[in-house]
Amino acid sequence: MTQIQPGTLTLDRVSYAVNGKTLVRDISLEVAPGEMIGLLGPNGAGKSSLLRTIYRTNRPSAGRVLINDEDIWKRSASWGARQVGAVLQDMPADFPLTVHDVIAMGRSAHKRLLEPDNDHDRRLIAAALALLQLEPFADRLFRSLSGGERQRVLVARALVQQPSILVLDEPTNHLDIHHQINLLRFVRNLGITVIAALHDLNLAAMFCDRLCLLHNGQMQACGTPESVLSEENLADVFRIDATLTRNPRTGTVWIMPA
Repeated sequence: MTQIQPGTLTLDRVSYAVNGKTLVRDISLEVAPGEMIGLLGPNGAGKSSLLRTIYRTNRPSAGRVLINDEDIWKRSASWGARQVGAVLQDMPADFPLTVHDVIAMGRSAHKRLLEPDNDHDRRLIAAALALLQLEPFADRLFRSLSGGERQRVLVARALVQQPSILVLDEPTNHLDIHHQINLLRFVRNLGITVIAALHDLNLAAMFCDRLCLLHNGQMQACGTPESVLSEENLADVFRIDATLTRNPRTGTVWIMPA
């Protein structure tokens, strides 16, 4: 597959409110090319709301979202779709499209309405099928796949967009531990810029360069896994009493709830 160029992501004092309720308040973050950032926080912390400002679903009430120093909300939707690929939780699956067709949808950001696939598109789709080990499923209906297989298809669809930023909203939701690890390892090894909302704190510590902890729509902490996953933060934000140790295989911080 053609090498994807990782981009820079800047959140400049981003806030988002709906019906008078502020869901995200004054979030600033700089993500370097190729960096993998994990967004943590309990349900309702604002993780998904913040991610939606990046892939152009939630227009910020204040602040700016910059991709490679350009305000994504001042550019066209098609420009944004070429910059940001998204893998979302609980995507509807009850439609009669094959795996090949779903992956090919990722090329729509680069094409005019109803423009057929060309040789370049077909090469990218074939490469994504091979990279995600989906070739045996190419003609299967998407709705017939398991949860883990569907997530691989959605990652492949995002990759053929050739975005500079990859957004993952609970990508391991409904996956068993084997598929959780394989998916995060694969994404980590892509070398693309990634921002992902994750629930499993130990997996986040294993795979992310930095973690950003949200609480009540605000940034509670952002930094290395060791600095963010402190006993104090776990107690304040997640309301758990936990002991911190080291994963003997990876050396990363490991959380053991009391």
